[in-house]
Amino acid sequence: MMAARESNPRVRAVMRLYDDDFAATVSRTLRAGYPEALTRSRSVSALAAPSFAAAMMGRHVLGVMPVERGSLLFTVVDVAGHPELEGRSIHAAFKEHEWRVLAVGPTTGRHSASSTDTLGGFRTDRPSFNWRPPHGRILRHDDRVVLVTTRRGLDVLMTGVQPRPERRRPRPAP
Repeated sequence: MMAARESNPRVRAVMRLYDDDFAATVSRTLRAGYPEALTRSRSVSALAAPSFAAAMMGRHVLGVMPVERGSLLFTVVDVAGHPELEGRSIHAAFKEHEWRVLAVGPTTGRHSASSTDTLGGFRTDRPSFNWRPPHGRILRHDDRVVLVTTRRGLDVLMTGVQPRPERRRPRPAP
């Protein structure tokens, strides 16, 4: 790869890497050596893992979006029974690096097979579903919300258990 970049810095190359730490190292090395080149490095396992996890979580997950070395989950959650959501405004329900409310709709209503997302049992054509809810809108027990979450955030919502704070790896000295 590096020999190809030496002869032509604009060359496109694809490598299959299975170890996420190694993929990150390759990316840092190539960006440092060739700052003008477009460089992206992803581990196949790291990209596939969120989709497998979403499939195991069942109907809560509508989709997964890889972002840098992590992923975001798009989920549907009924507000009832979630103290992090119920009785709070959309603004107050926002939890940085965990989840954000994207849309609000009722939990009740008829379902038709033609308008239901196959992953979440979620009706996208429901006219009362608001994709631009005001930040001051209070979430009620009979609401259903679409959230963008981290895996950790969805775990907190589904279990109600706050995980231990993540330990930060110390940065190497320059």
